[in-house]
Amino acid sequence: MTSAASLVLDPAELSKIADPESVGTDIYKKVIKDLNRIRGSNQNIRYAYILRKTEDSNNLAFVADADSLDPTAIFDLNGDGIINDSDALNTPGDIYDITDLDYLRTTAFLEPVVDPELTQDQWGTFLSAYAPIRGASGTATEFLGLDIDVSDYARIKNLALIPYAFFVAFLLLILVTQTVTLVRIWGNRVDELQLIDRQKDEVLGIVAHQLAKPITAIRWDLESLLDGDLGALNAEQKTEAETMKAQAIGLADLVSMILDVSRVQLGRIQLDPKPLNLNDLFKEMLDVIKPTIAEKNINFVKKMPESLPTVLLDKRYTRMTIENLLTNAVKYTPAGGTVTLDLKIENDVMSCQVTDTGCGIPQDDQAKIFGKMYRASNVVNTVDGNGFGLYVAKGAVEGQGGTIGFESTEGKGTTFFFTLPMKKPDAIGHNEGKMV
Repeated sequence: MTSAASLVLDPAELSKIADPESVGTDIYKKVIKDLNRIRGSNQNIRYAYILRKTEDSNNLAFVADADSLDPTAIFDLNGDGIINDSDALNTPGDIYDITDLDYLRTTAFLEPVVDPELTQDQWGTFLSAYAPIRGASGTATEFLGLDIDVSDYARIKNLALIPYAFFVAFLLLILVTQTVTLVRIWGNRVDELQLIDRQKDEVLGIVAHQLAKPITAIRWDLESLLDGDLGALNAEQKTEAETMKAQAIGLADLVSMILDVSRVQLGRIQLDPKPLNLNDLFKEMLDVIKPTIAEKNINFVKKMPESLPTVLLDKRYTRMTIENLLTNAVKYTPAGGTVTLDLKIENDVMSCQVTDTGCGIPQDDQAKIFGKMYRASNVVNTVDGNGFGLYVAKGAVEGQGGTIGFESTEGKGTTFFFTLPMKKPDAIGHNEGKMV
């Protein structure tokens, strides 16, 4: 609307209105008449006026407005019943300070612009709009300003906002209620799942414990059979008995591992710290894995002190941890690869590090690798395993006051490391087991 109205005005005529002496001239009267015609085109236009650039970009000069046909006239312009300076009309050449109005200093002379804020006075609420009055060259030294009464719009908008605000508040109340309800339901569900998981582990522990006895009995019977206690065996019978014994041992190890998983899950690891000769411990473990190392032609690097102390540790869980890390390193390293065992003892702390050049652990799997029955995605279908070992190893290390972790790059290898605090046999007066 303001852009269209600005086309009614002639910049050449406006250039002749520069000071109070312009008042009363035919051109001045014509411009005032044009402004009144613009104002009369829409009942909501309250004020119509023209301002001009000056040499000072922070100041504008008044040219004319629809009410200033006779700037010297005295009347109650604002309708407050009192005639004072606020009712004075403007005269061509009067200066307006626009220091804080950047959109008037620049944009209003280039393109139509609207005041970003509404103006309120006793007449109502107004929206001010401005449009450049362009000369033949396309540039503008004046702009037209229109103050449009938007009181009805503001009132309607406020009336519409009230029910909308109530509606939004109602929706928020519903959402908060539903969120609280869902959180409670989810919390109860989590508690139920944790209870079910705990009960499952308890049942698993009971079943594994009951299986341990007959499996052990079968193993002893097979050993007696192989020892000839029940008579001599021929070669074929002995081979079959050896195979059954190996299977029984494997089954016994699995049952033992299941029991350990159950104990870790339930927080019932039974630690039995006793004097443990680390030299003997590592010899036993290395003797177990040497055949596999030789079979796969793996380069095994051992970095450890020549003599190791005797300390108070739980032999079964300590051996299980180290043996698991070594066995995994050999298992996941291809033929011809390298496995390194690096053992240090400093300040009564044993630091053990096992490094391999195997398949590594994918980045997406690393946060879950110590989880129960979890196996990395790049080996789950290619290498045998049950996912129990690392879970129990973590419980065993932390149960003895140590820490365990790893670093891995898929396709390049993995390094598992753990630390265990150690006490000398004379550091405590007894070797009773403890629950953790």
